[in-house]
Amino acid sequence: MKYDKVRKTPSQLLSLTGFTPEEFEAFVPTFEYHWNEYYSHFTLKGQPRQRISYNRKSSQLPLVRDKLLFILSYLKNNPLQEYHGATYGMNAAPMQRMGTPFVGHTSQVP
Repeated sequence: MKYDKVRKTPSQLLSLTGFTPEEFEAFVPTFEYHWNEYYSHFTLKGQPRQRISYNRKSSQLPLVRDKLLFILSYLKNNPLQEYHGATYGMNAAPMQRMGTPFVGHTSQVP
């Protein structure tokens, strides 16, 4: 599932995330800042980073909007990790680690 496809149907985006396209887009810069800040210092496993991380084009979620959609849809719908991972084309292990650092911060969203 990719954001570019979902955003074309506002009702689907609202159903998946609880945000309208305008609200989602307004949240992207804040999310991107925190995402880059965290992952410039830590790996997906939460270990201190030993070298610079680069966003790979072959990544299953290469764009920050796709990452945000992934995390918000997981938090809103609370699916089984296997199901959510399958929806995004990944197994449960990396899927589980991806959202972990941000789950505790969602209560701070204005």
